[in-house]
Amino acid sequence: MERERHIEATRRDLVTAVSHDLRTPLSSLQAMVEAIEEGVIDDTPSLRRYAVEMHRSVSQLVGMVDDLFEMVQLDAGAIETETNRARLVEIVSSAVAAVEVQAREKGLSVVTNLNGAEDAPCSPRMSRVLQNLLVNAVRHTPADGTVRVHASRSASGLQVAVEDTGEGMAPEDLERVFEPFFRADAARSGAGAGLGLALARRIVESLGGRIEAESRPTVGSRFSVQLPP
Repeated sequence: MERERHIEATRRDLVTAVSHDLRTPLSSLQAMVEAIEEGVIDDTPSLRRYAVEMHRSVSQLVGMVDDLFEMVQLDAGAIETETNRARLVEIVSSAVAAVEVQAREKGLSVVTNLNGAEDAPCSPRMSRVLQNLLVNAVRHTPADGTVRVHASRSASGLQVAVEDTGEGMAPEDLERVFEPFFRADAARSGAGAGLGLALARRIVESLGGRIEAESRPTVGSRFSVQLPP
């Protein structure tokens, strides 16, 4: 009964947080669509600018919906029944591709070094983990910075890390960074319901691994994932 009460409380918090955060991109989309529909703007440069902003709002919505879908599957124990495996190089390539445009717009370098672990088999859901880590890293790394993806493989398992030269976090925020909805630190706040890192941890732990974070303000952050062999 205690577990059921905890699950129900978590669901209520989730609905509250997501309902609040959905309003921002939806309100933005509504305002821009109405402006176009009513002819408030009709010149080509403004229409192009609106199209870019509308695309950004839609991307935010898609990200939140994807996180919610993953959360529901995790609650249903979906990972435990999965048998599909993918090569690490494919998973990393997919995650990097998801942030390429944003990184290029900011002038960031995204560097990968898999150190011979390219063929390591792991759950396809690791792509979601790395994508969430990379989105955070790219979002909070200043222009001309660097984001790195490292990997290594040994008898003890597979390790994959995402490092950035971004804003970093204060120690008190680092302790709570994997909590759902936690976005108190400006270095890790932004669009979304604050589910990305919490979702990454839940996926990794469901796979029998662990995820850890290190960070220094103004220097950068490092998120490392360790998976069993």
